[in-house]
Amino acid sequence: MLFSLLVTFFAAGITLFLMRPIAQKIGLVDKPNYRKRHQGAIPLIGGISLFFGNFCFYLMEWEQMRLPTLYLVSIFILLVIGILDDRFDISPFIRAGIQGLLAILMIDMGNIYLDHLGQILGPFQLTLGSIGLMITIFATIAVINAFNMIDGIDGLLGGLSIVSFASIGILLMFDNQMDLAYWSFALIVAILPYFLMNLGIPFGPKFKVFMGDSGSTLIGFTIIWILLLSTQGKGHPMNPITALWIIAIPVIDMIAIIYRRLRKGKSPFRPDRLHIHHLMVRAGLSSRQAFLFITFLSAVCASIGILGELYYVNEWAMFIAFILLFFVYSFSIARAWRLTRWIRRLKRKVKRNRDIKVS
Repeated sequence: MLFSLLVTFFAAGITLFLMRPIAQKIGLVDKPNYRKRHQGAIPLIGGISLFFGNFCFYLMEWEQMRLPTLYLVSIFILLVIGILDDRFDISPFIRAGIQGLLAILMIDMGNIYLDHLGQILGPFQLTLGSIGLMITIFATIAVINAFNMIDGIDGLLGGLSIVSFASIGILLMFDNQMDLAYWSFALIVAILPYFLMNLGIPFGPKFKVFMGDSGSTLIGFTIIWILLLSTQGKGHPMNPITALWIIAIPVIDMIAIIYRRLRKGKSPFRPDRLHIHHLMVRAGLSSRQAFLFITFLSAVCASIGILGELYYVNEWAMFIAFILLFFVYSFSIARAWRLTRWIRRLKRKVKRNRDIKVS
């Protein structure tokens, strides 16, 4: 297993270096605009790196993986569509349609779908029946786009993905589901080369790369794939509500931002600068500080989910707590301008006091 992880890491890392000149040549780069404040044209190759690292792990652990052919075909399609979108900007409706078709493929050929939501409404299992198939399609599209939409500042998508996969892996290890647990940790290893270079570690900003839609959609699909395998069926190692806590920040941010867009009469797919990371940067935090703070919040939420699972907290209580978290988040974001003003005043006051002491 250690050898497989090493090969996964180096395959992902080498892919980044090999793809840099190719990406520059074919225009697979992200250029600054009114929403994107980075410097220069950054290669959008993190998704390609993740795919090849993940693919190498699959080849070496093929016998241990569940439905390997179906999964690899699905993420290859997502990779190709993501690359085309990064290069040519495909309509979000076309992308959502393809994601929905892949969800149908997952249901039909893999028998992977939401059959129940656990005991979120009381001491009984909320079975979905045939409506579970439609909810599975919706959930797949939602999770894919939640991770796609949260990718707005350096390190954030990598940090949240690592938190999610680590949390899933820990719970699966406790349940002795070692195949899925090792895969979850292997995905972290495959993400690490991108994550480090995205943060300018160790080669500096000259070698910075972005994940691109190809990578964020691949991450979202893989997370929903593992969560469905983990929360459904007999003897499932994880309750459905625990899955929500593990991916709480991306999901809640997506729901809140779509609600605000619809309330203003805008398309839910129209990009803006109202995500949690944008608001924190506007409040005066640096990009690095915002990334660390949001990743910490995600780790706290995931830890709540893990502890609730391990200590058998009632699922309905965990569901109520999650709803409360959503309303607290929405309330805070709706009044973000007040927080922004307060933080800026505080920073000016600290700066004045420091200048007085120096003088």
